[in-house]
Amino acid sequence: MKIERDSKKMRKDFVDTLYNTLEGVVSPTPYLEVTEGENVDVKFLNGRGKLPSPNSTEVTVLDIDAASMFFDDFHILYEGVTGVGKTYTSDALYNAVFGPDGHYTLRLSGGVLGSSALEPFTTTTLENGIPKTKMDHEKCQKYGALFIDEINRGDSQEVFQVVDGKIHVNGDTGYLRIPIPGKENEYKKLSIIAAMNPPDAEHNAALDLDIAGENRFLKFKFPNGVAEAGSSQLEKKLAGDLHEKFWKEFQGKSGIKGSWKEVYPIVTDPSQFSTELDGETKEFIDTAIGYVGYNPKETFERNVELMQQGGLSPNFNLDINHNDYKKILESQGNLKHGFVRRDLGKIRDLSRLLSFIKGIKNGTYDANVSLNDVASGIGIVLESKAINGTDHGGLMALVNDARSAYSKIYNEFGIPKGFGLRQGIWQSAVNAGQEKGMDAYFNTLQKGMESLNTQSGSVSQATIKSRILADLKVLEHFSKSYEGDISSALKAKGEDTFKGFNELYNSKKTKASVYEHRLGSILG
Repeated sequence: MKIERDSKKMRKDFVDTLYNTLEGVVSPTPYLEVTEGENVDVKFLNGRGKLPSPNSTEVTVLDIDAASMFFDDFHILYEGVTGVGKTYTSDALYNAVFGPDGHYTLRLSGGVLGSSALEPFTTTTLENGIPKTKMDHEKCQKYGALFIDEINRGDSQEVFQVVDGKIHVNGDTGYLRIPIPGKENEYKKLSIIAAMNPPDAEHNAALDLDIAGENRFLKFKFPNGVAEAGSSQLEKKLAGDLHEKFWKEFQGKSGIKGSWKEVYPIVTDPSQFSTELDGETKEFIDTAIGYVGYNPKETFERNVELMQQGGLSPNFNLDINHNDYKKILESQGNLKHGFVRRDLGKIRDLSRLLSFIKGIKNGTYDANVSLNDVASGIGIVLESKAINGTDHGGLMALVNDARSAYSKIYNEFGIPKGFGLRQGIWQSAVNAGQEKGMDAYFNTLQKGMESLNTQSGSVSQATIKSRILADLKVLEHFSKSYEGDISSALKAKGEDTFKGFNELYNSKKTKASVYEHRLGSILG
């Protein structure tokens, strides 16, 4: 069956229909509110309603569930007490889109007789009177979604295989995915929502999911909205055939016919949203995570060491006696651990998720990631690392502080939207070099660093400035090391100059790890 692809129209019809179908079924429990202006403010609502205000977006659990189906990069993990609606909400969503036979609910349990995460994708037969488990490749492409309840009670190695979409059973390998019609050898991955009770005194049968498990998910604390919702939820119940209702209405709006297996992978094809972030958002990630997730003093000292290796001493310091510094360490004391490699992907993916949710609410149905989306993403990932029982939202204050400090520095330089400070200074140097040669290139780089190397009034500004200056010093060192090649690139003029820089960087970045880590988001 051939489907004419108008991606935005299909997205709109799909999402609008999904919300209409679930309106009388699922409570739109408030999760967070993003308010945008000169700075961004993210408030964790934990089920509390708020009067709408200008430039604010309320994000509910239903918003997160619905938007997540359009991305293959991540899966959702809800942590919350029994009875708040984790299973109910996910079942309603998956019933509507995939029907009772198109998704699978798996409740894990520990012990020798515990259920297996591989169960939906295998079959057991008797061979010489002995039961043997085999891969069922038809089942591997049967489902569009999987809900894993009590995920922290299952065999972690089996759970990881399922989440990664590649399982191994008795020497055979199965891939959990469904083909995207019209695209050869391209697939839509299984949509996965997992749930767990918090491993605290009230739920002592539960175990804490290990770090390897948590890192495979976007973890949210499921908000308890019962005090807010009250009697408005008495009529919210699973009734009728949600699957038939959903697809009948979707077909009426879109004119597209076919089974969910034929239509869903096309509508939610993840390739329709770019995974790339612009220079400004990448720079904010680079400068913020060393402030919010680690001791800023250590981050500052590491950056200063790089600056000094390049012959630059900072004209500012980080005051460890400042009250802000003490508050930062106090807040960070609530973290299980700092950022790891997978978190960088989570930040990007959450940014895209939040951007798409805003696109749904403002009617564009696009995912155009902004700096505010990235700040929100960093905050949510950071909050997911908090020790159990810690108040939700305290760590977000650090992200807001970093966002405010970065904006203040950024706005002083008048850099074009979408470009980072480092990119702006570097491109000014390139323009000068194209007109007047290598000396002008290096002089402009130096002037840019001098403009940044001034007194800082806060711990956040000092930490962020130190990262930007250290990176610019690495850029200067790289430029001097390959001065002849850069001189040739500058003579090429126009876009060919930037192409020359990019080719030079890609051919030389393996010479030192610092080149890739510090220059990738500038030159790459």
